Order: sequence, then structure tokens, then C-alpha cells
Amino acid sequence: MSEEKVNSGEVSAWLDRQVGTYADLAARYRRYAEVLEQVLGRAARDIAPQAIVQTRAKKVPSFAEKALRKRHKYDDPVNLFTDLCGGRVIARTRSEVNAFCEFIEREFDIDWENSLDASQRLKPAEFGYRSIHYIVQLRNDRDYGLPIPEEVYGLKAEIQVRTMVEHAFADFGHDLSYKGAFELPVSWQRELASVAAALEEADQAFSRIEEQLSTYATSYGAYLGEDELQTEIDTLEVVLEHDPDNEKLAARLGKLAITKGNWQKAIEVLEPFVKKKEKPELVHLPILRELGVALRKANRDDPRGDEYRRGQRYLEIASGLVSEEESDKRSKRQPDVDALCSLAGSWKGIDETRVREYYQRAFETDPYDTYALGNYLEHELQHNPGVLVAVRPLMQTAIERCQAQADARVNLPWAFYDKGKFHLLMDEPHKSLEAYSKALSVSSAEFMIETSLRSLERLESVKTHLHGYEWARRLLLLGLAARFPSREVAEAIRELATKGAGPIRPPVLIVAGGTDPRVETQMQSYRELLLEALAGFEGTLISGGTTQGISGLVGDAAQAYPGRIHTIGYLPELIPKDATKDGDPMRYKDIRYTDGHGFSPIEPLQNWIDLLTSGVFTSQVRVLGIGGGTIASAEYRIAMALGAWVGLIAKSGREAGRIFTDAHWAASAVLLSLPPDSETIRAFAEPEPAKMSRELCEPIAQAIHEAYRRERLDSGQLSDSALADWARLSGDYKESNRDQARHIPAKLEAIGCTYVKAKRASGKSVKLMPHEIEVLARMEHGRWVVEKLLKGWKYGPKRDPEKKTNPSLVGWSELSEQDKELDRQTVRKIPHYLEAQGQRIQRVR
Repeated sequence: MSEEKVNSGEVSAWLDRQVGTYADLAARYRRYAEVLEQVLGRAARDIAPQAIVQTRAKKVPSFAEKALRKRHKYDDPVNLFTDLCGGRVIARTRSEVNAFCEFIEREFDIDWENSLDASQRLKPAEFGYRSIHYIVQLRNDRDYGLPIPEEVYGLKAEIQVRTMVEHAFADFGHDLSYKGAFELPVSWQRELASVAAALEEADQAFSRIEEQLSTYATSYGAYLGEDELQTEIDTLEVVLEHDPDNEKLAARLGKLAITKGNWQKAIEVLEPFVKKKEKPELVHLPILRELGVALRKANRDDPRGDEYRRGQRYLEIASGLVSEEESDKRSKRQPDVDALCSLAGSWKGIDETRVREYYQRAFETDPYDTYALGNYLEHELQHNPGVLVAVRPLMQTAIERCQAQADARVNLPWAFYDKGKFHLLMDEPHKSLEAYSKALSVSSAEFMIETSLRSLERLESVKTHLHGYEWARRLLLLGLAARFPSREVAEAIRELATKGAGPIRPPVLIVAGGTDPRVETQMQSYRELLLEALAGFEGTLISGGTTQGISGLVGDAAQAYPGRIHTIGYLPELIPKDATKDGDPMRYKDIRYTDGHGFSPIEPLQNWIDLLTSGVFTSQVRVLGIGGGTIASAEYRIAMALGAWVGLIAKSGREAGRIFTDAHWAASAVLLSLPPDSETIRAFAEPEPAKMSRELCEPIAQAIHEAYRRERLDSGQLSDSALADWARLSGDYKESNRDQARHIPAKLEAIGCTYVKAKRASGKSVKLMPHEIEVLARMEHGRWVVEKLLKGWKYGPKRDPEKKTNPSLVGWSELSEQDKELDRQTVRKIPHYLEAQGQRIQRVR
């Protein structure tokens, strides 16, 4: 008993000495906490602006309790405790935590033996308290941006870095189960572990979303249309005027200007931020990277000039390449893969050794980065073709990453271009062509296609091993010729045109679809529909040139309407055994051959080469599709990539249906689902509206609108924007009325009539017969359906101008009797509209 009293007295005396010593030091630690809060807070403004920074010095009573509890482990706690000053950084995501950890490791002296990552002590199947703890001291060779009192040097502090989700668990679970004075029941421990597992998954999800959003922001603009892109640039310019020091805003604006191919605008926006700093090494790295790219692009004609070299220097700094003298002054950080690849590209044609070196370094930094992997392979294959076998798993992963980016609409069009290249290298030519088609469809600037074409042509030395190489090359050339014509590209296309073939005259309808013998019966079921739809067509029909399937139906149409349809068929030099050339000149007036062996995308690519060589614009071409397999699929996608309208007959099956399940193509503005209705197909096949003078069209359009408006208002419809008077009517609705007026000559021609100036004011038109009214009503409905589809409307159970849906976007046979009667009423007014303008209808046959 007396021994216990002696021991208790010794403990009390020991604790009094420790507490007294710490009480004398407490003011220094409080000052240390204040300094630490300022240092961490300044860092947070750049690294994680929304992070929470907390610091504190341990209070004397808290020190006394901990010293007593830990006496068995620390006999001199006032000198051995490392958390007498503590700091905590609570960041949003794991990437912010990692960035803060890099800052701490760079700017403080770390006591690594006493620092730990709490997550590392958890077993593989265990969940729980996670946080990173550093035991740190301030360094006297660092400039922290504020005066540091001498008294705080040499003191240790514990800094915890965690995510908000980790903090939520630690604040509740850790404090109870680890720091509490009692052990939690097993059932509660299990429940906490379950919560920890859910929170860990949430934390990982936040990190994934942040990464995707970061990529989205990086490529922001690539997914905007040209007008939207310019609007966003204009908006950010105004904002930057009012916030001229905002580096992130400037980097975004510079990136958008580069996306648009406006290098000078990017330089104008980004240059001032470099001039503000003493050294470019101190500039916000995204600004330096984008400025380097812009300088390089703007001065590409003078690659040895000072400005081009300055752009390279900025890319060197942004990529993390530093000289030995700078290495001890700059942070050791992961090289920037994008900057490295841009730097490598800047040396092309100047120093190929550096090109290969930088691409290899980028690849080694992140072998799964699609930009780095694709360019590394382009250059490595020239020296080591066998590398393809070794990197095949990497390419598969890269394809998946490209697809994930495309699904999120980030890194476009490059995600599709890279995907096309990887499929090509993996000997998947049809998948490659589809990816290149998608890339072309979202390329907003000429340099995007040119860059990708040069990238592809660097594989020329191994093209004999790449089945779809020529398909992709011709597609990109066509993309340039159709979207950004130039003399050089026109000459390249002309070299590929069918030798000795005459020019193709618009309008042009390409008819594609099934030709396989197994679908012959199905294709024949569309014969009457196609013949009815082409009854009034005058122009060029292009198809496959065989007697089978859809190609045979095109031959039937040419035979049925001689003199008005010029048919061209495209065939490979070696035709498969199950195909028969249609040699009847009454059916196919022109058969053109490619150097293909068996049917392939080379045939549709060749017909587009001949079209562009003939001076035919994509606006003068329509593609009509009925079902179809692999080749028809390529035909549809090539046409959309070039900007031509593609109308696929609804429910015709196979590729004509599958294409609508692809989110990218389903969202395309040039892809239409046409009802199997002859008048709708007729309207679609006529890209040029019938001629009517503006002096006649405008008053008739106004009269059509007034009649529509009066009928709807009489029926009680008052809130529809389509019912405004002509002066306040939106441009889209005005143009719709004009389209209806312009179609009157085509309608009259279909029933053997025309209109002429009336010789006297009382001149009356011929009376239209009931069967003629029915023909005109069907034509009007088909015209209206195509007009709506071309403007982005879709079928829907209810009319909704906001969502652009309408239940009447169906064929005539599926239209309600009420809607049919509305069309009949509309065409019955045609004589009145003409007579009001001094015209009358007369028969010509």
C-alpha cells in the first residue's frame, strides 16, 4: 500500500514537471499554429480552393491527460510528442489530397519515421479510418510568402490530410472507436466498417467524377458547335475584362481559341500572364502549355524562328523538363503528358530523334494515355514493327479509355481519332473506319483533320499490314475536301478520281442497303415504295451496280423512268461469286470500278471522290438507306461524316436500325428516320426546292400562315408561338410557310398542271378533282414531315415545341383522318392563294 502511494507521488511529480515545461512552451506552439494556418491556407488557394484548413496548439490540460495515458510509452512527452501543434487539411477529393501531400513533402522537413498513411495499416479486405499524417518542421531555406518568427523554427507539428468523406468517418467513427476511453461493441464496429466501405466507394466515385470533369473542362469547346464555340469565346472575353488576373479563366479562353484554330487570339489572351511574372517557370502551367501550343502553331512556317522556339521553351517548362541548375529550385512533379506530346510534335521535321525521345518519355510516364501511346507507336513502328504484339493489351485498354471519353463527350475529336488509329493497328478495319467517321463528324477546325491525316500517313511504311489504312486515308482527304477545300487537297482527290469518267450532275441520290441474297425477298418488298417515290425524280442515282437487292431496285427505277434518271454503279474489280453485274444500259448507264477485291468501303468512298471532283456539294446529295449490312453501314457513316443528309427507312432492319442505337449517330443532326411512305421519300430525295419567285412566294407564305392562324384561333388555340401574327412570327416558322409556298409548283406538276399569269382579274383556275386533292394532300404531308425532320423534330406521342416532338411525323397510312383532312384543306386553298396574286392554274397535259 505504501509503495503504491510512493509511485503515485512520483507520477504526480513527474507530471507536474512535464506540464510546467509545456506551459512555458505553449505560447510558442500557439504562434506556430497561427503561422501554419497561414502557410497551409495560402497553399490551399492554388491547390484546393475549397479545402478546409484547421490548426491548433495542444492545450495544457489536453497535454496533461495524454502525457499521463501515454506514460508507459513516452517518458519525456514534452520533447517526444510530435503533435503539440497540429494542422488539418480537409480537401474535396483524392487528387486534391495528393496535390497537397506533394506541397507538404516539398516545402517542409518530414520526420518520415513518425509520419504515416493510415490507410496502409488496413488489411486488404478491411475498411476504416484513412488519413495521411505528416510530422513536419518548417524549413529556413523556403520562402513561404510571409514572415516566419524565429521561435517556431525547430518545433514539430502533425499535419493530417484527408478528403471530406474520410473526415466524415474520422470525425465520428475514429473518435469513438479509436480515441474513446472504451471499446465499442463488435456489432457497432461491424456497422461502422460497413459505413466506412460505403464512404470509401463514395470517395472513389467523387475522384472518378472529378477526373472526368477535369478532362471535360480541358477539352471544353470541342463538343460545341461553331456558333456556340464563338459565343462562349465572346462571353469569356467579357468576363476576363472584369477579372483580368484570373489565370484559370484565361487558360480556358486560350484553349477555346486553339480549338477554333485561332492561334493569334490564344496568344493575345495568354501572353500578358507570362509578362506579369519574372520567369516563365512561375506561370500557371496550363497557361504556359496552351501558349506554347499557340506559338508553335502560329509560327509553324518558321520552325527555326525565335517565336517558334519560345513556344517550344514554354512546352519544355510545362512538361516538367528542366535543366540541372533548375532541378533544385523546382518541385519534382510528374511530367505533363499533354505538354510532352505537344513538345514532341513541335520537333517533327526538325529533329526526329527528339520527337521519338519525347514521345517515349510521355509513353513511359503514362502508358495508358491515348495521346502518348498513339504517337509513341507511330514512331516506334518505323524502327520496330514487332512492337504491336507487345502493346496489344495496352491498345485494348486505350480503346476503352477513348470510348469512355467519347461517351462523356470529352477530348473530342481526338478520342475518336485515337480510337480509329488503335483499331487500325489491331487489324479491325471496319471499327477503325467508324471511329474515324465519328471523329470527322465532330472536327470543328481544319487543323484537326490535317493533324490526324499526317498522323495516319506516318504509318505508311507498315500500311501493307494495315487492312483499312487506305479507307481511313481517303476518308480524311474527303473530309478536308468537303469541309475545308483547298487547291492542294482538290488535286489529291482528283488523282484518286475514276479515270476517264465523266462529271456527275446534281441532284444526287445515293441509294444503299441490303444486297445479300439472304435478304433478297425483304428488299423486293420495297420495290413499289421506291418506284413510287422516284416517279418525279430527275437527277443522278448512285448504287452498287448489281442485279441483287437494293442495287437491283435502283436499276428497276432507271428502267421505269428512262430519260430522267442517270444511274451510276460502283463495283470492285473482282466481284464476289454471289453477285451479278447489271450490264443493261437501260438500268445502269455508267459502271465504275475500284481496285477492290470484293465489296468494301472503297466503293462508297470512290463515289464521294468522284462527286467532289465533279464539283458536287454535300448539300446536293442525299443518302437513302434500306436495311443493309457492313458495307451499307460504312456508307451511312461516311456520308454523315461528310455532312450529307442520310434518311433511313424506319423498321427496314439491320444496320438501318442499329445505327439509331449508337448514341453518337442517333444525336446527329443529319440522320433522319423516314417513315416507309413514298411521298416522304420523294420529298427527301429532292434537295433543291422548286423555283418560285420571291415576289410571289412571300405574299403566298403570309396567306398560308394567316389561314393556319385563323383556323387554330377559331378552335381555341391561343398560346402557341406558331400562331403569332406575321410581323412577330419567328424566323423558323416564317421559313416553314415559305417552304410550303415554294413546293406548290412541284405539287402542280405531279398532277399535270402549272400556274400562269391570269389574263384578267377574274381569271379562274381549273377545278381540282378529288383524286388530285388526295395526291396533293399526300405530297404536302410528306413535304411537311421531311421539313420537320430536317429541323430536328422527332416523332412523339404529344406535340411539344420545346422537345421538338410531334405525333403526326408518320406516313400517310398511319395519319389520323383528322390530320389527313387538314392536309386536304391546305391544298384546296392553293388555287385561292395563286389567284390572289394574279395567277391561275391550268393543265399542261
